[in-house]
Amino acid sequence: MNPNPAARIEWPALELEIPTTSPAAVAAPAFARWLDLARANRAALDASAVELGGLRLGELRRRARRELLPQAAAYTRALGLAAPEPSEDVIVGTGHQPVLVHPGIWVKYLALARLVPPGGTGFNLIVDSDAIEEIAAEVPRANGRLERVRVPLAAAGPEVPAEAVAAPHAARVREFVAAIDAHLATIAEPTVTDPWQRARTLPDSPAGAGIAGAVTAWRRALEGPRSYIDLPVSHLARTASFRCFVHAILQDARRFAELHNTCLAAYRNHYGVRTAAQPFPDLAVDDGRAEAPFWWIAGGRRWPLFVDLSARCLCADGREVGPLPRDADDAALAWTQIRPRALTLTAFARLVLTDLFIHGIGGGRYDRATDAVVREFFGVAPPRYATVTATLFLPFAGSGPSDDARRHARRTLLDLQHNPDRYLPADDGPHRPLVAEKWSLIRRLEAAADLTRRQRRAATQRIREINTILQVAVADRVAEIQQAARRLDAQHGDAEVTAYRGYPFLFFPVTAADALVDLLVDGAGGNGMRE
Repeated sequence: MNPNPAARIEWPALELEIPTTSPAAVAAPAFARWLDLARANRAALDASAVELGGLRLGELRRRARRELLPQAAAYTRALGLAAPEPSEDVIVGTGHQPVLVHPGIWVKYLALARLVPPGGTGFNLIVDSDAIEEIAAEVPRANGRLERVRVPLAAAGPEVPAEAVAAPHAARVREFVAAIDAHLATIAEPTVTDPWQRARTLPDSPAGAGIAGAVTAWRRALEGPRSYIDLPVSHLARTASFRCFVHAILQDARRFAELHNTCLAAYRNHYGVRTAAQPFPDLAVDDGRAEAPFWWIAGGRRWPLFVDLSARCLCADGREVGPLPRDADDAALAWTQIRPRALTLTAFARLVLTDLFIHGIGGGRYDRATDAVVREFFGVAPPRYATVTATLFLPFAGSGPSDDARRHARRTLLDLQHNPDRYLPADDGPHRPLVAEKWSLIRRLEAAADLTRRQRRAATQRIREINTILQVAVADRVAEIQQAARRLDAQHGDAEVTAYRGYPFLFFPVTAADALVDLLVDGAGGNGMRE
């Protein structure tokens, strides 16, 4: 192992941005390139000489597909949905927690369905291994002015995975629907209430499907027939192919944890991330044990899983839960309740299950760290993935121009904070030396790659000091914009309500969500990238 693997990591310089206007959709790379990317990934992975759990990667991929595709088709049909006959030609996948997603996430499923070619398969992973303390809908209402309220559908305690949460009973569903009915009745907005009237009759929850199956069936019933199949992570985790992947990591748990932490430190340093929990927490490593990148499910909740290196056993919740498996077929591994964490889930999905994985913004960012870990631990070039997101606001009557004005006011206030020199009078002589100094410092920061960290920090601090001085000179302009923003909010409602992108799919016609995919297909959505 290279003593400093982080030194050779090449981090991408581009970043996908959430659109601020509606309707808008962005993807990286462009949608037109996704199938070519899937085929290139497939060829490279199938030809790889790397072994996982005693199998060459290509063989493990074939085994996983023989196991997982029929399971997913059967699960989808058990939800009362039509399932296309799966094929092993090109497999495109995505995944998300079983929540009431907004259109920016919904677009992943619809883009997946649109992409699948004849002979291919679309595969959605329902991430029921995640702990979701509440599943709820954000709902607009009028109470003197527009406001947003949260209506819960289901709740669970901390570290309780969705797989352990039952589907809401009929009375709870009626309460949920009635609460939304009451809120929407206050706005009398047909463009919002009409889609809800189509969505409010929930399909009966399939027996034993839990909250994950109930939410999935509801969303898919509104989508209509689509060319993809679903499978919960809790089902995937019980397969022999996943056990091969788990074994490859458990047998070398210390090296994995050390590489994991080194790559995360490099990620945080490169992207300026100051939070130790982002994009994932480090794995604990000491003389006697190493934390594995998996969860252990016991007693209806999940626990961090550890490998005791000297006793060669697995530990969770402060106790031994089983021996360290000797190989991927060891019975000790077959009965375990192991679930992947975010990094290992997408690593398995991208390396083993799919030919192309479609992320949202969050996954697209954290999987840069996954790429580094995959390259260093498994010794294989990580396959490329796609990232997509969208913004779709609810079409409140009269909200267009007024929302534009409110957004403009807020952008102006932000610009006044960071660039007050743009708003100085043309004849403002006393402050011109400060403006010249500020831009001289900016040009120095942009041009001088050899500046030390201390020199960069000093220059940045001086720019902030200058901005603070100049903000006094434009205080009247700030007050004017703030007053205008308050007036617009009072007259037309709060932009945080009308220009909010987090409302659930329940309030949007599927045709509007499909139109977001049209933007991607036509190339009109942009690639959402910036330097």
